[in-house]
Amino acid sequence: MNYVLCGALALLLLSGCSNEIANNSGKARAGTSTDPTTGLPLPVASTSDTALIATGPRPGEPGPTALRRLTNDEYRATVQDLLSLPMAPSDALQPETRSLGYDNFSAVLTVSGTLAGQYESLATRLADQADVAGLAPCATPNDDTTCALGFIQSFGKRALRRPLTGAEEQQYSSIYQQGRTGGSYEEGIRRLVQTFLASPKLVYRPELGTPLASGGNQRSLTPYEVASALSYLFTGSTPDAELLAAADAQTLSTPAAVEAQARRLLASPRAKAVFRKFVSGWFGLGNVSELRKDATVYPEFTPELRASMMVETDRFIDATVWERAGSVAKLVSAPSTFVDSRLSALYGVPNPGSDQLMPVELNPVERAGFLTSAAVLAVHSKAGDSSPIARGKFLRTGLLCQPLPDPPTGVVIVVPPPDPKLTTRERFAQHSSSPACASCHALIDPLGFGLENYDAIGRYRTMDNGKPVDATGMLTGTPDADGPFQGGVELAAKLSSSRVLAECAGVQATRFAFGRRETDADRTLVASLADGLGGRNLDIRELLVALTKTENFFVRTAQP
Repeated sequence: MNYVLCGALALLLLSGCSNEIANNSGKARAGTSTDPTTGLPLPVASTSDTALIATGPRPGEPGPTALRRLTNDEYRATVQDLLSLPMAPSDALQPETRSLGYDNFSAVLTVSGTLAGQYESLATRLADQADVAGLAPCATPNDDTTCALGFIQSFGKRALRRPLTGAEEQQYSSIYQQGRTGGSYEEGIRRLVQTFLASPKLVYRPELGTPLASGGNQRSLTPYEVASALSYLFTGSTPDAELLAAADAQTLSTPAAVEAQARRLLASPRAKAVFRKFVSGWFGLGNVSELRKDATVYPEFTPELRASMMVETDRFIDATVWERAGSVAKLVSAPSTFVDSRLSALYGVPNPGSDQLMPVELNPVERAGFLTSAAVLAVHSKAGDSSPIARGKFLRTGLLCQPLPDPPTGVVIVVPPPDPKLTTRERFAQHSSSPACASCHALIDPLGFGLENYDAIGRYRTMDNGKPVDATGMLTGTPDADGPFQGGVELAAKLSSSRVLAECAGVQATRFAFGRRETDADRTLVASLADGLGGRNLDIRELLVALTKTENFFVRTAQP
């Protein structure tokens, strides 16, 4: 008998979890269905994060209730912690669908039949290899049922991030007995581990809350939901014993108590990986590992160079967050980075003579901060050219957090073909001069053209197709930084001193923390947070801590 699938399905049917998934996690997904074997939600082709907001809270209300599926990294880290493994499991899991650069948006994270099977395979392998004596020691082998119940209660609380109900204890006890029949105490425990690791109640973490005493459609997160939200935000994994104890004691109901826990978790070694994911998602770097370039145009773009870019990205983020006081301004204006022998050639700096990345000062005329890093520039370009349109769109939507209008109905977007007689800027200027496209391109092109000193792999250049590069640009739509600029360094200086970047950092933080597109209430919130945290000198660590002290962190709006 396949206990993991039978157990997961039984728990869903008996607890009503399948209804909660359909009613709360997928309100905007009309026709959401579940896998007939596991009861887990299946993906729907029309799902989008914008659909959730369209039917979500009214302006001014906190964000919607949701069931948030763990990301692959969160799932692996959770399993590692539950089983006290030296490393997180590396078993294949179907890649997440990204939304606005992030991999944790609840509206698009579903469980396909493929992913459900992968959970099952991983759970089976780890259960078969589990150290039962260490996980579930039994001092009274003649009374193994009592030992099993103790394991169900303790392991189950950690796995589901809350105490089990009496009904759940009975259900898991039944699974233990089924595994125990014809086997041993050890075999029964393995079947429990297998079932817990593939349970939808582990895979999904709820933010459903309980109704506020004042009535209405707003709900306050339970102490265990708050503990989970804190833990996954700052460590990317399941709550530790101290957080669960705080939830047990009902002491996570005040901003001060939550802040204390947030700061404790911020000191965890795992917080570094979380901030890397946050900043990488913000700058659209989630797919760097899959980045490809036209080998005939850029033969030097090798898998090894791409790997160096990925390591440089992590090192730069770590340095900014933990050594430069988490400064958002420094993120886009820091005068240094980290290079090895491959990156030094691309950046035009002295070769450190090492395959290990070493700190280096950059040419202040050519480079400033993350905005001019090779990885960011290479990701926001095409395989064979610099694509000022892609870069301009990223700058407008990613660093200014300003939405773009939809393309006119019926307009067919055709990228201008390469022309050896024209620079990239000249090609795209002709392309975007159409009156039907002008309104949108007026917001994109003047920003993207300002980065034309960098080719499609982020290498600095002054000539393009035998002509001097024109990297003049124009920044618009800001309260304090509008005006012309010349190249990436001047743009970085404008952005680093502008309030708009600080507020955009706040918007990005809400997206990452809440796993969804921001609401009107979130935008109002981040404006006040930017004021309270020093405006332009905002520390992104303090920004995330501040978010946990707001009503938006504690309260959700139930969906009609």
